[in-house]
Amino acid sequence: MRPIDTKSVKAYHQVMESLKQYKGLPPQIYYLSFTRLIVEMGMMFVFPFMSLLLTQRLGYTTIQAGYIMLLTSLGNMVGSLAGGKLSDEFGRKRTYSGLVFVIIIAMMAAGFTCTHRVVILFVLITYTCISAIMPAISAIIIDISDESNRNECFSLMYILGNIGCAAGPVIAGLLFYRHMPWIFFSMAFFYILTYIIIAFKIQDNYVPHRDRQDAERTKEESLFSIVIHRPVLLVFIICLVIITLCYIELDYVLPLQFSHLFGLNLGSKLASLTWTINGLVCVLFTPFIISRVKGNKPLFNIIFGCMLYTVGFGMYAMHINMTIFVLAAVVWTAGEILITTEAGVFIADLSPETHNGRCISLYEFSRGVGKCFGPIIFGYILTYRSYSFAWLLISGICIIITVVIALLHRYSR
Repeated sequence: MRPIDTKSVKAYHQVMESLKQYKGLPPQIYYLSFTRLIVEMGMMFVFPFMSLLLTQRLGYTTIQAGYIMLLTSLGNMVGSLAGGKLSDEFGRKRTYSGLVFVIIIAMMAAGFTCTHRVVILFVLITYTCISAIMPAISAIIIDISDESNRNECFSLMYILGNIGCAAGPVIAGLLFYRHMPWIFFSMAFFYILTYIIIAFKIQDNYVPHRDRQDAERTKEESLFSIVIHRPVLLVFIICLVIITLCYIELDYVLPLQFSHLFGLNLGSKLASLTWTINGLVCVLFTPFIISRVKGNKPLFNIIFGCMLYTVGFGMYAMHINMTIFVLAAVVWTAGEILITTEAGVFIADLSPETHNGRCISLYEFSRGVGKCFGPIIFGYILTYRSYSFAWLLISGICIIITVVIALLHRYSR
């Protein structure tokens, strides 16, 4: 009889303990998290293949495709702010349902026109609406959670969202070359599922701004006024923009670096494998990490997330071998888990109840700004400097952001 491996037993109990934190959450949280999985899966049906769709299918040049991708990023930024405003003005569920209806119509139209350039209009409409959906989902979570379970609620949504991100491109990749219309039709079907879940399983207890009494409505501040009068929130949003600008270089600098070092064939495979490792770490490690840090203040956890970014990104400035490749992805993914889950919690803690949707939209907006300008800035840097210099610069920026957030943490205490 084989002896019992005490280390394996201990690891098993740790895993089970970390999963128990998701037991007993409000039932609507589970439905919303599953909805987020479907939303992310649908979004990842098209977005990873946009460059191929624009250049190989529709005949755009790479420069023209770049401008269209930039336009998509701008649509995401506008959509996130509009979605927050709409969810506060008209209610979370009403906003979500209306936007999903537009997405379904746009994706059906895209399926019938995917060989013509007019399909770009439907794709832009879709991604703007998807960006507007995110604040509505987050606002519902804020409404039905409290400080005792908000970490668990946001992290569960994050886990299932990553599962959707991983599954979407796999399915879409099987359809892209021979069954292009079904990418869009399938995406429409997924959003029909989310529409049904929200309609029958989610109850919106929030009283929309437009349904409040006039006396209450006149007391409300604008989103701009709220941010200006909360300097901690303002500085934090700026930090999010800069940290996203650094993070997005994993999509831009890293594939170019791998292609330069290993050739186009192996380089593209390594770039793809990076996100496979990222997805696995997000799904497997998030429960364990959140169970260990949920007693801390959100900014305290974000400080550690930025430190992990500093180390993980800095490792790409070294001579890259397989050990460095895997270890770096694990390190910065752990940082991503902390920053992504805790940023929403921190913004929610600073938001007035009447502005939850608008304030949480700042998170998606700040990420959109970073995604929009990050590749442009580092495109110029790579013209004159090496890949190692770029990653050292990114790592240095992360150190500065770590110090700034540490000062915010001290000030907010």
